[in-house]
Amino acid sequence: MTGSSPLVRLPLVMIAALVAFVALPRVHGNPHVLWAFVGTAVAMLGWYGALVLGAKRDGRTLAVQWAPPVKQHYIQACVQTGLYAYWGWFWVDHDGHSPIFRQLPLILAQWLFLYAFDALLAWTRRRPWWLSSGPTPIVLSTNLFIWFRDDWFVWQFVMVAAGLLGKEFVKWQKEGRRTHVFNPSGFGLAVTAIVLIATGNVDLTWAKELATTLERPPHVFLFLFCLGLVVQHFFAVTLMTLAAAAVMAAINAGYTASTGVYLFASTNMPAAAFLGLHLLMTDPSTSPRTNLGRLLFGAGYGLGYIVFFQLLGAIGAPELFAKLFPVPVLNTAVQWLDRLARTGAPGRLNSRWETALAPRATNTIHMAVWSSLFAAMYLTGQWGYFRGPHPGDSIAFWKDAVAAGRADAIRRLTIVAGNQAWGRDSPDAYNELGVLAIERPVHGDERAALRSAGHWWAKAASLGSIEACCNLAILDLWLGVRTSDADLGAALRRLRAGADAGSRGLPRFLVGLVYESQGDGQQALFHYQRCGETDLFAVKGIVRIVLGAKGPALGPTVLARLDEAAAAGDGEACFYLAHVHAAGLGGARDEVKGNELMARAAQLGFPGASVPTPDAKVPPFVSPPRAVTTRPGWATAFAR
Repeated sequence: MTGSSPLVRLPLVMIAALVAFVALPRVHGNPHVLWAFVGTAVAMLGWYGALVLGAKRDGRTLAVQWAPPVKQHYIQACVQTGLYAYWGWFWVDHDGHSPIFRQLPLILAQWLFLYAFDALLAWTRRRPWWLSSGPTPIVLSTNLFIWFRDDWFVWQFVMVAAGLLGKEFVKWQKEGRRTHVFNPSGFGLAVTAIVLIATGNVDLTWAKELATTLERPPHVFLFLFCLGLVVQHFFAVTLMTLAAAAVMAAINAGYTASTGVYLFASTNMPAAAFLGLHLLMTDPSTSPRTNLGRLLFGAGYGLGYIVFFQLLGAIGAPELFAKLFPVPVLNTAVQWLDRLARTGAPGRLNSRWETALAPRATNTIHMAVWSSLFAAMYLTGQWGYFRGPHPGDSIAFWKDAVAAGRADAIRRLTIVAGNQAWGRDSPDAYNELGVLAIERPVHGDERAALRSAGHWWAKAASLGSIEACCNLAILDLWLGVRTSDADLGAALRRLRAGADAGSRGLPRFLVGLVYESQGDGQQALFHYQRCGETDLFAVKGIVRIVLGAKGPALGPTVLARLDEAAAAGDGEACFYLAHVHAAGLGGARDEVKGNELMARAAQLGFPGASVPTPDAKVPPFVSPPRAVTTRPGWATAFAR
């Protein structure tokens, strides 16, 4: 190591800085984050030590070469930082904190890690470490799209490292020099997304929240457009963004015209996709050099986004990753696109295009065209808010579309509910996700579907949804699935509070059922009687309690409702009426009528009912299991 630069110790300083992050409460307060930092630092320290010892043994130098900051790196970094600031200002959680701003220390830690990793990788490959601005946009761009949750934060280091490894090892000969094929952050993100989808672990990340909360800041499309102009001015990538936006808008319009619904469900273009065509695919180093090539590249991104959006939805994967996959695919086609733009008729067209004016003037015209298209779309409400909420940004709209059998409406209902849940913390949306989890069980696993539904309902209930409180009670009382005692207890307290305030219907009935299940018939009867005379399930509850107590006689309204249900083929109603007539709780005792109804209940398959012999009597009443009191078709028993 003789004669090596003092900068050779800089990676050691960066590794020590990673250890210093242990002092942050968010790091030392979570054992998984703590070990991610400590384990990474120890591994890199060992790597650094092995390199130093190996260099001494071999008599070589660990070289460091300073490279001035690259314009595209520091301009991209400034633009990305501006987005973080704007986004973080408006994305605030229930505690009044900004998740973006809370994440900044961990983004800084990734930046330190990637610089140190870059140095150690260079020296391992026996070449100088180019101390440049290169790792900065990799970290900032990656964190715009995927964060791993704290318990899995170690994979955040792996993801940014994957982007750098793609840049280091996947290269080709281009324009007389050897350079990387893939946009580094795009490569790392795409690889990570593939692994998450293949292993079913998307929920280990904040990818859904990042994709949906981007729409929280006001006029975010206008803000992203202005940021994009900065990049387009300096690097002449306007044609890529223009072509991508135009293709996506045209296909979306055609889809809506032909199906009556919206391709992207709740918007004409997702904000996260708009971000992708400004700050993800526009890396000058991995995009075409010709005007025609850039135009085709952008059109390919727009088309590719829609293809992946549909493909991911078809396989049950999150469509939010559609913005990531076209980038590496198109990166591999860059040289072919440039060759196409330089030969034959396309080449002549491109040559006239590029030589008609100076490059800067040509790009200014491209920016003017793009600005005109954006203004037209924005001012007409296509990418803005001047015409109010998008029609598809409504759960009710998509439920109507499902009922009407519209194209792929169930999937888009799920998208809209997810967007509203993760992007706005909407209790109604979380409740709808629970219902959808039951109606669309993964691989037909109904128990897993119930557990998943309980997770969504617990979240909705914590945000005040009475429907979700009802659903948690139904899940526990009838189906024996409970998220936690705390969740169920909180839901039941809200239902009791609503009942005390005079609510009727399902919430009141469930409070009665809870009291009945606890053996408090008096309180149960009180709540059932206040559900309304047309509530069949409350009527059945009244009858159960009266039969169990052997009196008093049932009123004519209750009996009429029970007779109506029995005539309609309700086996449970037949079972109860058999006991009512046999005990004379609705008038004179009528054992013959009781036997007929018991036989009918058995014929209808009601548990506990059996066909009596000619001389048999209806046995004493025994309350049936709670499971048989649910609605026919258990998946429709839940409140929306």
